[in-house]
Order: sequence, then structure tokens, then C-alpha cells
Amino acid sequence: MSATLTYRRARSSFLDLSTGLAKSFVLFIAIIAVIFLAVAMVVQLTSGVDGGESIWENSQYATRYFPLSMGIMITAAYLPVAIASGVTRRSFGWGGAAVVIAMALLMAVLEAAGYLAEYGLYRAAGATQTFTTPHLFDQGYQFWLVIPEVWIVVGANVAGGWLIGSAYYKWGWFWPTIALPLLLVPLLAVEAIMSVGWAGAAMDAMGAGRLPDGVAVLAALAVLVLTLAGIQRFVRTIDLRPQKA
Repeated sequence: MSATLTYRRARSSFLDLSTGLAKSFVLFIAIIAVIFLAVAMVVQLTSGVDGGESIWENSQYATRYFPLSMGIMITAAYLPVAIASGVTRRSFGWGGAAVVIAMALLMAVLEAAGYLAEYGLYRAAGATQTFTTPHLFDQGYQFWLVIPEVWIVVGANVAGGWLIGSAYYKWGWFWPTIALPLLLVPLLAVEAIMSVGWAGAAMDAMGAGRLPDGVAVLAALAVLVLTLAGIQRFVRTIDLRPQKA
């Protein structure tokens, strides 16, 4: 198969996946924005922002686990459609990997925008923005650190969801459930290497030292790339399930 044809089919899969997931992501972003705006207003009206503790920091859990749930759906919802449309499993795997990267980047930009906006609001209120869990950044305006942190961590979560969903689609519910701790290893490895958010707090509680930021980013990227490459090959082994009458 020529590289051009593979690219075209992968691009087709990427566009189909992006279109299918776009509405959910738009609604998710709108809901997150409304919820955190409402929380910020309540805090401002009741106790102000004298302490400076970041409210937006709590959004890191939503931007991890909603994309993870979307990743779980990739193979089950879109592989049969792709195959029926003449897209090979190999091309679908490349398209799926691109969607994982794109979803993570979208969440990274959202997080960076939220931290930046909150930083400005806190500055206007005369408060200093503080965080309760470790991060690569220590100021909300440091988008050049926020984006890679969130991009890598969310990418690992989406890839983890894709791996889990693919395993359930291929083997049914029993064996993947038994093997779920193993399926979570790549995701947890990236979380541990990056040591940000809840994982960073857990590593601190265990007394585990953090890697230098540059080393952590490169090591986590390597794990993420290997995970996506492994999933891409795994997807090529998956047979379609027979359609129920």
C-alpha cells in the first residue's frame, strides 16, 4: 500500500472521528466553563479570593477523564464504520492516534486559557494564585508550561481509554476486566513520570522524588509514543463483531 493512500485513509478516519466527537467536546467545554464560572462567582460573593487558591485547578480532573471516556469509544464506535467505508485497520490506527493527540491538545489549550484567565482575575482582586498539587508551572500565565503538561497527561489518558476500549471490543468483558490493572499501566506510567496533579501529590506523599522537568517530559513522551504505536498495531488484529439482528 502506498504511503499516499495510507495517508488519505488515515486522514479520512481522523476527520470522521473528529466530526463524531466534536459535538460532545463542544458541550463539554461549555459545561466546564459555565460550572467553573458559577463556582468562581459563588466563592467571590461568599468569601472572596483572599487565599488565592486556584479554583480552575480542579478542572484538571474533568479534562483528564472526559477525554478518557471518549477514547474508550474510538474502536467500538468507529472501527466498523471505517472498515465498511474501505479504510484499512492500519489507516484507522493512524487516524485514531492523530485524534488522541488532537483531543489532548484541545484540552491543553482549554486548561491554559483557564489558568491564564484566573491569573488575571486574581491579580485584579489583589490575590496571588496558588495551587494545591504539583505542576510544571507555578504561575497561571505560564502557558508554555501548562500546555505540554496537560497535553502529555491528557494524551496518556485518552490513549489509555482507547487501549481499554479496544481490548473490551476484541475480547469481550471478562478477560479485559481481569487484566484491567495491566491495561492501565501505560497511563499510570505517564502519570507517575510527570508527577503532576493527583499523581504528583501521591508521589509526594510516598516520598518519591520527582524527575527533572525536562527528563520527565521526554520520558513521558516516549511512553506515550510507544503506547500509541502499540495500540496502532493492536487495532490491526481486531476482527469486527457480527452485527446483532
